[in-house]
Amino acid sequence: MAKFKLLPVSAMVLSALATGSAFAENKDTATLDVINVTDNQGLKVQTNVVTTQKKDESVQTDLRGLLKNEPAISIGGGNGTSQYLYIRGMGQNSIDVKVDNAYSDSQIHYHQGRHMLDPALVKIVSVQKGAGSASAGIGQTNGAVIAKTLDALDLLKNSDKNVGAKLGAGFSTNHAHNFNATLFGKGDIFDVLVSGNLVKESNYEGGKGYVSNFNTKRVPFSGLDKVSYLAKVGATVGDHRFVLSRMNEQHEGERLVREEFDAAPVGTPGSRLTLDRQAPADRKMRVTNTNLEWTGKNLGFAQEVTANVYQLVHSRWSESDKGNGYAGGNKNPGATKNRVVTTGGNINFDSAVHENVLLKYGVNYRHQEVKPHTKFNANLVNQEKKDTGLYVEAITAPVDKITFTAGVRYDHFNFKAMDGKKRSDGAFNPSVGLIYEPIQYLSLSASHNYATRSPRMHDAIMSHGNRGVVTIGDNTKAEQARNTEIGFNYNDGTFSFDGSYFWQNIKDALGTTNGRDNHGNAAQAIVNAGKIKNSGYELNAGYHNNGFTARIGVAHSKPRFHSQTRWQTNNQGRLEEVSLLSGNPEYASAIGRTWTASLSYRFAQPNVEVGVHHRIVEKVKASDNYFITGGTLKTGATSGKDGYNVTDITLNWKPFNNDSMNVNFAVDNVANKLYKAHSQRGAFPGRGREYRVGVNYTF
Repeated sequence: MAKFKLLPVSAMVLSALATGSAFAENKDTATLDVINVTDNQGLKVQTNVVTTQKKDESVQTDLRGLLKNEPAISIGGGNGTSQYLYIRGMGQNSIDVKVDNAYSDSQIHYHQGRHMLDPALVKIVSVQKGAGSASAGIGQTNGAVIAKTLDALDLLKNSDKNVGAKLGAGFSTNHAHNFNATLFGKGDIFDVLVSGNLVKESNYEGGKGYVSNFNTKRVPFSGLDKVSYLAKVGATVGDHRFVLSRMNEQHEGERLVREEFDAAPVGTPGSRLTLDRQAPADRKMRVTNTNLEWTGKNLGFAQEVTANVYQLVHSRWSESDKGNGYAGGNKNPGATKNRVVTTGGNINFDSAVHENVLLKYGVNYRHQEVKPHTKFNANLVNQEKKDTGLYVEAITAPVDKITFTAGVRYDHFNFKAMDGKKRSDGAFNPSVGLIYEPIQYLSLSASHNYATRSPRMHDAIMSHGNRGVVTIGDNTKAEQARNTEIGFNYNDGTFSFDGSYFWQNIKDALGTTNGRDNHGNAAQAIVNAGKIKNSGYELNAGYHNNGFTARIGVAHSKPRFHSQTRWQTNNQGRLEEVSLLSGNPEYASAIGRTWTASLSYRFAQPNVEVGVHHRIVEKVKASDNYFITGGTLKTGATSGKDGYNVTDITLNWKPFNNDSMNVNFAVDNVANKLYKAHSQRGAFPGRGREYRVGVNYTF
């Protein structure tokens, strides 16, 4: 096999291990985008790939809307950071959102969603599931959402112009509208892009019969003003490309202390979360990413190298945290600001070491520091954590119809706790994969991957010391996931079928000695506190013939946390046995078996596609409404979760019979169903019926 054929070998690995490919209509375009976005992100690849074309044909303005046809992904109700993200039932504390290969595993507050991503600023979004292979990066134990930002050269590709613009706007009858604009251009060496997006969402209405605790049809404290921008400068010199970018996203609105919960008027009988405890105030959540990237090709020893250095800042600003015990309560009567600053870098090499062997190797580095608004204890220090990973991964086709991958990475962490105590440790993580193509269009695959995630730092908002000091145990290690997966993929261009079954075990799962995993008032230590098991399956089928497309998919998994326990005195002075692993939903959630289906047809003249999309989430019985066992948290719950189903209708019109202009119309939640997503712990319902219209034009 000639060396130039190594890229198709890589493509075969990527496409064969992927599940859910029935959701990509344009198979050729989707495959190319998969290769681009997963470059040096690991060979255990994603399902649903959302390309620029798919985004332009949609009215969706957030990550939940873009990924709603993916049955293995669940995103909660509410708006912005009241939403939690789950992949295969595992929560945001073991899932990363990577934008231009910049990511963090820290959080501001456990009562908030940890991830923000504006689809208007990215060209592609993909999802990886389970423990990643050796090249997947730091801490990928349960999956990642991966995005690449817009680029001037991509927008000008196949164009005879050197400058261009893209404008868009949208409106929803459920009290929202949006505007965006992008300007871009290129010269002989340099190219420039500037993009901005504004989404204004007032309190939305729930489904039929919804009435809030304030006797309104609209969901209180759900409104947000979302402002984001991206500025990027690139330079291409021969086989080398350099890109400097700055991305900023901000959500502002009147938010509650516990964002995923509801609130009630002061004095409401039986209500624990009244306005005095929820302390609403004008608050801002912001993510800023400054990134410098280099791509080089034909370097002799390596066919390609990609590298980046970045600074990623997550921050929360509040006009007042008076009444917010997490932030120090009345000790913080004025404005407060908490930050997590992440500085990192990655360098990745692709080398052809033999005519049919591609070697991927590199280094990942990340430093994180928590910067609380203030410290109430003079002995406290800022928490810090350094993660360093080295990896090597080989892809080879030793015999006809078989592709084999094997790799190993070494991950090491250095952790400094609030009290200054330090702990460091490292672990090796191997990975193997096998793909067999017995006949044309069909591939069978198997993979076995290890991955570690280092101890999580205490929430930034509670790192002031007024609610207890969090240290780290003498022998605390990173938790280590082991994921085994088998699957199949058939796609002849008309019919597609794919599926997978996985088993995942996580040893040395991380918890704390006080049983609330970093969220109590007493002094505590981060320790290894048990094990986690998860298993499940995904199946997808699709049919595409001329303008007609049909898809159906199902996913189900049951994560189980098996916790060590300890005895402690409760508020009533009685001894009780408590779990050292946390039962909070940022770790996992019981989610019913999920089905998604859609039918669509694109007419030739006029160029219009009409589609119907349906999502069914089966109920969770009371006996299954749990994910943690041990101590006072036993199997079973007082109540289950109701099942629900939601139908949407979409229409896309291309007036110029190409992708330069899209006019989109949608009716979301056609039947105006009142429902609560299984990935939502609080009382926020899903959005009620809304008519949405949007238009975008590139010229």
